[in-house]
Amino acid sequence: MTEISASTQEALEHAEHSHHAAESGESSTLKITLSIAVMSVIGGILGASGEIQAGHTFVMMNEAVLKQTHASDTWAEYQADSIKQHVHSVGADLATAPDKSESNKKEADNQNAKKPELKQRAEKLEEERDTKIEEAETHFSLHHWFIYAQVLVGISIALSSVALLAKRSIFWYLALGGTAAGIGMAFAAYFHFSA
Repeated sequence: MTEISASTQEALEHAEHSHHAAESGESSTLKITLSIAVMSVIGGILGASGEIQAGHTFVMMNEAVLKQTHASDTWAEYQADSIKQHVHSVGADLATAPDKSESNKKEADNQNAKKPELKQRAEKLEEERDTKIEEAETHFSLHHWFIYAQVLVGISIALSSVALLAKRSIFWYLALGGTAAGIGMAFAAYFHFSA
């Protein structure tokens, strides 16, 4: 079972306190308490979305590490074939028997023929690694923006609570604006980084 984040738990507590305040029957109190409940849900969604992006970050970075490992293995094979080619070339030059010389030249050519494909495969793996790293950075940036948006909504919940306690609607209007700004920030970030 997933744990509820501290900010989501706090938002739920605000909603519960607001529910008790709503029982007083005033229409402005009811509006504010309902908005607190909606803000709590929005804050929870933003927090969960941020955590999902963090999870994607880890997945992409793990995939990048795997691509780098495969690229390193391929480069190691490339280097081993280069060394084998060199050894067989030297063996062909130093061989006294013509058939041994020809065998070494043939083996050197075989080793040399493998290298372009290995080089191409290693470079492709490095490109894939770089792509995964870029994707991870995008998800990590999105994670931060969702968390910032969640913080704005959390502040808005607190302002709504102040509006209830102080019986001043200006705090509620500020809370509505803060919530709208948080939602706007999340959407703007999502569409900016997804484009």
